[in-house]
Amino acid sequence: MIPDDVLPAAFAVVQSPKRYALLLGSGISRDAGILTGGEITRDRIRQIANGLEEPIEGKPEDWYQQKYGTEPTFSDLFNGPSTPEDREAALHEYFVVEGSVPQPTKAHRTIARMVKEGLISLIITTNFDDLLEQALRDEGVRPVVITEGSDPAKMSVIPDQCRIVKVNGDYPDTPLKMTPKDLASYKEDLIGYLDRIFSECGLIICGGSMKDDTGLVEILAKERVRRHTVYWCHLKERADIPQKIIDALEPATIRISSADEFFGELYMRIEVLRGYHRNETLTPTLAVRKVKDALMGPNPDLIVPDVINAEVEKVLAEVEKDRYILPGTVEAQAVYYRRLAEIEDAATPLAAMLATLAYYDNNGDYAALIADTIERLVNPKYIEPFAQGSVKISGRPGLDLSSGLKNLRYYPALLAVYAAGIAAVKEERLTTLDAVISKPQMFRYHGVYQQKTEFFDRVNVWNILECDHHWIIDLGQETFGSSEHPFYTYPFLTILGILKPLIPNEKRYAEYFDIFEYLYCLSFLDSWRENWELFEPLHHRSNLQMKCVPDSRGYDLYSTPTIPPYVVDYLAGIIGTMKSTAFFDGDAERFGKAHTKFAECFKIEAPELTKRRIYVRASRRPGT
Repeated sequence: MIPDDVLPAAFAVVQSPKRYALLLGSGISRDAGILTGGEITRDRIRQIANGLEEPIEGKPEDWYQQKYGTEPTFSDLFNGPSTPEDREAALHEYFVVEGSVPQPTKAHRTIARMVKEGLISLIITTNFDDLLEQALRDEGVRPVVITEGSDPAKMSVIPDQCRIVKVNGDYPDTPLKMTPKDLASYKEDLIGYLDRIFSECGLIICGGSMKDDTGLVEILAKERVRRHTVYWCHLKERADIPQKIIDALEPATIRISSADEFFGELYMRIEVLRGYHRNETLTPTLAVRKVKDALMGPNPDLIVPDVINAEVEKVLAEVEKDRYILPGTVEAQAVYYRRLAEIEDAATPLAAMLATLAYYDNNGDYAALIADTIERLVNPKYIEPFAQGSVKISGRPGLDLSSGLKNLRYYPALLAVYAAGIAAVKEERLTTLDAVISKPQMFRYHGVYQQKTEFFDRVNVWNILECDHHWIIDLGQETFGSSEHPFYTYPFLTILGILKPLIPNEKRYAEYFDIFEYLYCLSFLDSWRENWELFEPLHHRSNLQMKCVPDSRGYDLYSTPTIPPYVVDYLAGIIGTMKSTAFFDGDAERFGKAHTKFAECFKIEAPELTKRRIYVRASRRPGT
């Protein structure tokens, strides 16, 4: 294999992460000892012939056709046993190598790393085995497996999680397509799903010629608008590609010696390019590590701002893309999910970076940088009013898809504020917390005059995500499972994923989350302190709790809130140390008035902040 041949595919993946899907054939699992569907078919026919004591001359398939007057199918070959358990036993010998369960190959493990690092999210495979799933689980990724009989609701092209599409079945859970007759056609739901994938995604095809996969070839070769290149890996001197594919896709070919070598070389080239490419894809773990390395390195005062500002530019470039004018009729929910995923992918590394700064900012040295970064996020480029093709949202009068998409411009600010704020709460960095929730300002224009105002009204979950709250409920349930308050599931657990490298204890995270939301509320109330007589508690009730509370312990919009004991304990602990910080300008009395005002707004009794029992913080720096 010539490394230069791999470089265009590496460039494509780096420049368009999660926009390329893998289409994998039997060659991926061949080195693990797994037989192809054709090999299993021929061996099964030989076993049948041997049982009948009839010799086979020539191809086993021809013998079967002559013997039974029809082409073999999976059902013909393996439905003889009377129960699914017997059928699995008959197949078992083909998925065990020398008495042991096969292990993922180097190719499987490299692909799993690419998925974990946010490069690939969609994989189509003709294989039946679970080697790829094993490799992904070893990397901490839990893929969604889709087969011909799966619920169509799971057949999404949104890159929000890893999906493996096993077009020919999943051993031992489903029937398998392995004979030419089986492989000639697919059910309509799967055909439609593959159509969407092949239209929306580029492809890297590796592991076989697909000559026997006639039904899949027909789908691939359909006439459609194609947005990305197709790369086809081949072993022979000349690529053995079905002519229909050549005519329809005009694939760029890459000669390889093995799947292991190809994916190893592809990943190595991607790593080199990511070292120089502006659009480097970072997971929260890598983003945290990047900031910690900068903090512990020489001249952090010079390096850290460069690291943060470079990431801000990437986020704003994504947020400010002209994606809001929608021509004609669109699938509103699909468009909304895609845009949400694009912005979230761009914003997550920056949110993790700011959280890391807040976590280790012992003396508030980076408070100004954090405040400036959030201020840039809460003031994205102005988008002209939606001009045409308005798509109304069912059950949401006055809102349309354009409004929902424009509100997503503030989603990076929401993730940054929550991630940095919760990290600051965890470590009691009150000056840093003040930089997160009080110092950034929004700029609004009244005539020719620029006016600064607080960002609370704009940067909250309901304003940003409730284009149609059922969409977020569905997304939360699909991504994370159900919860007591499903609308909160998605943002709550998304922020948990960002903070996991810093706060691995999920129960503690939930408590710090509630504490942060309460302090966010008090800061909002404090901004009204000069005009509390004008404050309308019911009107601003939705602003008093920032809408991500995951369960009934929090401040539900439609019920009387309770302030959990751990929140009260935390407040009691910080009120004595507040004087030496920028939080509420060090004014504990002002802080107490906001605490009392919160209780008045909800007509409850304000708990006294007298004695702390729980939270004790130990100062730390990166690496300790």
